[in-house]
Amino acid sequence: MTQFIDYLSEKYQSDSVDEINRRLLELTSLFEISQILNESLELERILNNVLLIPMGRLMIPRGIIILKKNDKYKIEMSKGMPSQYQDKVFPTTGEMPKKSCLINEYDKNLDHPIFQFAQSVKLELCIPFISQNRCLGLALFGPKLTQTPFSEEEINFLNSLASMARSSIENALQVEQIKDVNKQLDERIQELSTLFDIAQGLSATLEHSKILKLLVYALMGQMLITRYAILFKNENGLFIQENKGFTDAVVESFSSRLLEIDIPQKAIRTGDVNDSTLSNSLKKNGIEALAPMIHQNKLLGYILLGSKMSQQELNENDLEFLTTLVSQAVISLENARLFQETLEKQRIEEELNVARNMQKKLLPKTLPSIPNYDIYGINIPSRQVGGDYYDVITIDENHYALAIGDVSGKSVPAALLMANLQAALRVMIKQKIPIAEVAGNLNDLIHSNTDPDKYITFFVGILNRRENRFQYVNAGHNPPLLCRSNGNVEELDVGGIILGMLPRYTYQAGEIQFNPGDLFYSYTDGVNEAINPAEEEFGEERLRKVVTTHRKKSSQKIADAMFESITRFAGNSPQEDDVTMLILKRNE
Repeated sequence: MTQFIDYLSEKYQSDSVDEINRRLLELTSLFEISQILNESLELERILNNVLLIPMGRLMIPRGIIILKKNDKYKIEMSKGMPSQYQDKVFPTTGEMPKKSCLINEYDKNLDHPIFQFAQSVKLELCIPFISQNRCLGLALFGPKLTQTPFSEEEINFLNSLASMARSSIENALQVEQIKDVNKQLDERIQELSTLFDIAQGLSATLEHSKILKLLVYALMGQMLITRYAILFKNENGLFIQENKGFTDAVVESFSSRLLEIDIPQKAIRTGDVNDSTLSNSLKKNGIEALAPMIHQNKLLGYILLGSKMSQQELNENDLEFLTTLVSQAVISLENARLFQETLEKQRIEEELNVARNMQKKLLPKTLPSIPNYDIYGINIPSRQVGGDYYDVITIDENHYALAIGDVSGKSVPAALLMANLQAALRVMIKQKIPIAEVAGNLNDLIHSNTDPDKYITFFVGILNRRENRFQYVNAGHNPPLLCRSNGNVEELDVGGIILGMLPRYTYQAGEIQFNPGDLFYSYTDGVNEAINPAEEEFGEERLRKVVTTHRKKSSQKIADAMFESITRFAGNSPQEDDVTMLILKRNE
């Protein structure tokens, strides 16, 4: 600010003292406005000041601010305008002005809906918010009450105000995005917590009627469904077990036809039923979705759902939640049927089945194909359900995230904690947040949502396959090995402590360059801590030897060689921990 004042003083040294004082007063005013804008990160408050300050100073009776959000322009703030225009949206096609202009003189885009709208409501002046040569939005003002045209000094003042407001608006938009991400995380965590609570309730009873009640309570309480029908299959077809909100005649009219369609493998909207006649009939009678009850590839029945109390359409998260909920309920119902035969065994199997289904959904079924790289991952649990985790996430065509971790404990708690980690990582990693910050956010999330004895050793990295760079953070995990094509081995150990131990911990990021033939080998402690009959560990030295010996082979063959070595070393000793490996190799 001081340099700018000196510059003006030199430029206008021939001006009168009054003119210089006027300019200094204007700069002081802009400086005070800048302080006001920077005092808050609330978008509404910032936009309110951006509108009210010039409207009050220049006696402008009406104005609006339009911002670009989610690939659309939207009216975020208006003053002196009818309320019907608030939240109005416009397409992002067409070129936006890069500098202030009178609306009726901007001939490049007078046919754009924004400028057509501006002319229709008699707005006169357009002031763009420009950041890095892109338009964040526009401030549009009506004519002054004095009916005099905007002077050059007034437009310069508005331009200066827009320039100062730009960074405040950008910061506020970023804060809103972070709040949205946090809201999605909270919703996902709440959903997982609800599923866990429901799973506990289902596994706590082997009574058919109580299981159905829990299922119904979940539908009504979590999904806000008030109309539903539960149909079970027997040798005669489908029969109604529970029905609320539909007439029996309507539900029975669908029974035989539901058995004729291809069985969906998950909950679907009725519009996705592959029989158009049945689909239209279901929708006509108020049935919005159906969920198959499947056990061991055998159809046990269907659940038919009406609309939500809010009248909102069932979204993909609702369907995913319903699919998981129904699969848990099906397992419980089957366990109840077999209760008399294998009471104790089924009680244990129920918990394991719930957790196993949850874990299978979290581990990747297939890995993305990365050009010029060979990637392979494998997880072999020791007791059906474990705490190991790995994932490969496609961020864009040039960036891929690789993650591997080991959750403390076993069974359902470990699987649930793994689910929290996966959901949070998949949301954060695609926001293109720095990798060290991602690790810090995950650490805070795990610390605040788990008991002190729950933690995760974790390694995450992002591969830039175009530049062959790999940036990573190691949060207390076994250091992955970087085996160079010449056999030299490096440990990737830059990062910090394990996730969940301390809040607000700052992690460091490391970076390596992948050369042709270089091999990245990551693993969990089920590999190096495998025990033989003499109670000796497999150890780091044997592990390194296997990696360097087989480094010229494909990723899968390296994993096979490692597992074969572990199996041969362990002999008849039971496997004490999960074996998980994630291997990446740059092709030569």
